[in-house]
Amino acid sequence: MLFIVIASLGLVAAREFSWFGVFAISTVLAVALGVEGAIHDRTILKVLHRDWEVIVTFQSAYVAHIVWDAYGPRLMARLGR
Repeated sequence: MLFIVIASLGLVAAREFSWFGVFAISTVLAVALGVEGAIHDRTILKVLHRDWEVIVTFQSAYVAHIVWDAYGPRLMARLGR
């Protein structure tokens, strides 16, 4: 469920923010997960692994949305022939 929410945030951010804004948002999410991991007394490796997953999910959703905006209409026109 967490990754669906993170991917949705990435898609929303793709419409509203530049690449720098997306990097800032993913950094804030990673810090928040780090704090949450510290509160629940998880090891640093588990926290860093989850942070990496969140950053990759968020930024890949952003990139996928940008690629779809750029190439989606041509791809759909080609498939419609």
